[in-house]
Amino acid sequence: MKRVAFAVVGIALVAGVIVLRDTGGSDGLPSAPPPPTKLKPFVADQVLVPGPQTRPSVPASVKADPGNHRLRLAWTGDAPAYEVRWAGGVKLVTRPGTQLNGLENDRPVDVEIRAVDEFGQRSQPAKATASPQADRTEYTYADRFDQNDEPDLQRWRLSKRTDCARATSGDGEDSKRLIISSSCGTRAVTLRSRTPFVRSDDGESRLSVETDAPGTGGKLLLDLVPGPVSVQGDPAPPNTVRATVSTDNSGNSIVELTPDGTSVKAIPPAVPGVSVLWEIALTSEGTRVLRNGEVVATSPFVPQWREATALIGVAALAGDRIRAGVDLIGYRTAKVDVPPTGPTPQVRVDGPAATSAHPIPDVTAGQLRIALIPARESEPLTSIKVNGVAVPLRPAVEGTPWKPGAEYPAVADLPREAFTDNVNVQLETQERIQITHTDVELTGSKPTPQRQPGTPLVDAKPTLADPVPEVLDASGQPVENGAAFNRGRVVLEVRIAALDTAVAGLAGFEIRLDGNHIATVPTTADGPSAAGRWRISLNATAMTAGAHAIEVKAFSTDSEVHPETGYVPFLLKP
Repeated sequence: MKRVAFAVVGIALVAGVIVLRDTGGSDGLPSAPPPPTKLKPFVADQVLVPGPQTRPSVPASVKADPGNHRLRLAWTGDAPAYEVRWAGGVKLVTRPGTQLNGLENDRPVDVEIRAVDEFGQRSQPAKATASPQADRTEYTYADRFDQNDEPDLQRWRLSKRTDCARATSGDGEDSKRLIISSSCGTRAVTLRSRTPFVRSDDGESRLSVETDAPGTGGKLLLDLVPGPVSVQGDPAPPNTVRATVSTDNSGNSIVELTPDGTSVKAIPPAVPGVSVLWEIALTSEGTRVLRNGEVVATSPFVPQWREATALIGVAALAGDRIRAGVDLIGYRTAKVDVPPTGPTPQVRVDGPAATSAHPIPDVTAGQLRIALIPARESEPLTSIKVNGVAVPLRPAVEGTPWKPGAEYPAVADLPREAFTDNVNVQLETQERIQITHTDVELTGSKPTPQRQPGTPLVDAKPTLADPVPEVLDASGQPVENGAAFNRGRVVLEVRIAALDTAVAGLAGFEIRLDGNHIATVPTTADGPSAAGRWRISLNATAMTAGAHAIEVKAFSTDSEVHPETGYVPFLLKP
């Protein structure tokens, strides 16, 4: 520990321009230009703060695994953060691995990786060169989502309960992949394949999905449903094969397989932002879930159906926002073609009778998919009105129960009166029934191209992690929850860590005790840090007995990134 004293009171924020660029100096370290937000060190009397020591060690065992328009990077090291640089790009990560997306295939990419300590000191660079390569794996059906106007609506539909999610081409580093972004909270957002999953007559059939979902505190759902279902409810419809991958806030993964599944091995934490190949394999002996080719869950269940709807869903377990990249969805099944489709009409539920609806030419058939939740015990709804015409309603999957609080997916064949740009749906019942989803499929004699560029709903801009302060006793040990500390020295430990794909540069943090500014710790020795652990010693001898509170406020070097604050209360004995 080192004491630093300055005749400065308060915190100073200095504006400037940051340029992260290696000047190729003789020591191999990057230059340290002034960041946009810079903190001036400050320490009050009776406070001891740490300072920079030796530089971190160079990352070792760097591996670059080529993929389609991307490179997966992995290395070893124990630094709190790493700076990754390549042509035109730089980012800070907090795990020994990352993925570079949006690259040109067969073009060499030079990468430099530096360890970054708690104070922003950089190591010498570890270097690697590799070229992204096109994926030549054979599938009977596949989409690699590398166009600039994804998704192809001839192939895919995004299902969501409200207008809280989008499926679009990626932006910036996430280009040449599909991005599903959602602020729908814990409700799954589902990408539905319009191409049926048709099992092979013999041998094995697989659904393959390459994605960086689930992110930290997220969930990935892979469903094969024997019926025209668009949403992923809980429980899954009868005879559905579902693989659920959940990741907790520590990055640990749990895989569940429905029905009758058993996890066969522990899943190591995934590196944030790195794509994983998940597969559901159906055989005559049972069902398996594989992660990057390794079996992680099995079930003796052998589906009796031959055809299913493939659904790929993401949800947030913690917080309310998620951004997932999808690099590939493929089938190894019987050969099937994408069904023809016409324009997608707007659907209104119980809209005004006078709503204008203009006929769509060349439509040969139509289907309404709907999900309903009854409020109480009642008979299942067996008909609805579509554009004023009563049509039969049937369960999308036979055997699905109609019960209060459970989502009931259903389907109706549309009359010719509903082949319009606006479709009005009405429930003729006295029962309280909630409609959670509707979508319409129109089949046309002349398929209509349906691609349009869009912007992801959730921005990829890195953010700061929350600072987590903890008060320890003089020996650096925690006390029992709620117990009071002895008068004298106490230790404040500040931890800043994140499991995000990339994090914003950390300029440092300030500390306030009972509202009084007692220290500012900068973390930009060679450039911004990103994470770490710091211990600050406080002399509590002259402090009053009773309750006290410490506030730690972290600042980014990017002036557009919002500061983050953590609080910790503690008690002093008389």
